[in-house]
Amino acid sequence: MGKYYDKHRLRGERILGEIREASIEKVVDNVVADHFRPQPLPAFMRVTKRPKFYPIPRLNALAAKHFRATREIPLTVTGRYLPLVYRLVAGLVAPPHRKAVLVVDTEHRFDVTRLACSADDVRHIYVLRPALSRTARPGNVATRSINVTPDQVRQLLSQMENFILYGKHQSGNRDWWGAVVVGAVGGGDIIAAWKGWLTVERVPVPGFNKGSTIRQAMAERQRRQQDVDDAPWNASSRWGAFAFTESLPTNVVTTYASS
Repeated sequence: MGKYYDKHRLRGERILGEIREASIEKVVDNVVADHFRPQPLPAFMRVTKRPKFYPIPRLNALAAKHFRATREIPLTVTGRYLPLVYRLVAGLVAPPHRKAVLVVDTEHRFDVTRLACSADDVRHIYVLRPALSRTARPGNVATRSINVTPDQVRQLLSQMENFILYGKHQSGNRDWWGAVVVGAVGGGDIIAAWKGWLTVERVPVPGFNKGSTIRQAMAERQRRQQDVDDAPWNASSRWGAFAFTESLPTNVVTTYASS
């Protein structure tokens, strides 16, 4: 009888020794951690330590120079920035990169018909437009305007997290490149607004010849308008400059940089 009691007592002590004391809160935390592991954040919500990739090689070089000099990562663009935004967004979603991109358009001026990419690729560009407010100006003319603060931009980007991670969209088989914010500051991988380290302007187009008559000017008007439409854009900064068109790489003009 003694041996039987000792055997079961030792067995009970061994079982009790394997039991770890823990609070119910800790148990719940462990279960949640094991079964509900967080999904990786989209690219535009991760903290990056270096400039992102852009589909213009010369811009990548300038962004690297800017980062080494300032330790600032976002590409901030000013001037006539929309042509560069169109060029970058189209290049990112088109082959060979095939990314998905978020565009926060606070100005309501982003026009998808200007994108030099296929309709299938456009489906992977997600445009978020904050609601416009109506304000009255002198002359009883109703105009639309919007003023988005940096905190509101950050909130908009944060609200996109659930959609990117859990929403129904068509880009599940693509990598999310990041976010482009147009018309406001406060967040984003590309910020196109009233201030920036890269300035975009149209390359000047020669005017009519001196001494041209009105008839000659009228005759050349269509050709000159075509010259204006085909003229490249110039993006400049203290670290260099490059010229580009809104077309994709086959039509990109020769680039250059300052020393």
